[in-house]
Amino acid sequence: MDKGIRPAMIAAFNAALPTRVNTREGNTIFRKTVMAGIMESFGITLASAATHYNHAFLEAKKDPAKAELLVGLGRPEDKKGGRKPKPKTEAAPEAATVSDVLLSNVLAARTGNEGDAPAAQITDAAAATGLEEILKPEEKQEEAAPVQKYSVRKASDKSIVCSDLTLDEANALIAKAAAAKKAKLELAD
Repeated sequence: MDKGIRPAMIAAFNAALPTRVNTREGNTIFRKTVMAGIMESFGITLASAATHYNHAFLEAKKDPAKAELLVGLGRPEDKKGGRKPKPKTEAAPEAATVSDVLLSNVLAARTGNEGDAPAAQITDAAAATGLEEILKPEEKQEEAAPVQKYSVRKASDKSIVCSDLTLDEANALIAKAAAAKKAKLELAD
């Protein structure tokens, strides 16, 4: 047996194959006997012996003369184990959050591009939180006293996020960013 483990396992497998009893217990005894002989001869582990046994079994399957000797040995073709494949689903596009809709509507209203604002994306969450009034396009109001405008900036780097907001709009934007755990916002000076 100076040629190696695999040729020795193939030889042991082929030598013991005609003596195998085709029952569940007989197949188990056959496998254990062939693997134990190689483990003892070469001093290899059970895992290594099992790998070489599986290789010898695959090699024996390739020989059509041994087909009737191999009947009942190994797992049936439909029981090969492994995980069942999960059904593949396409990822749904991310829904716009209330703060995203609010910010885009406010920016669109301020820049005059109200047609570009996703006003139709008002969600149930917006309605539940009372933001439907804020998210609706501004209605033309009579010329009244000028309203003070505010700017909102990031607290970390002091960059302006949105400007020309009413106090209510600015506070709503700050609250929504905090609720969504986004960047901390604050009123600009």
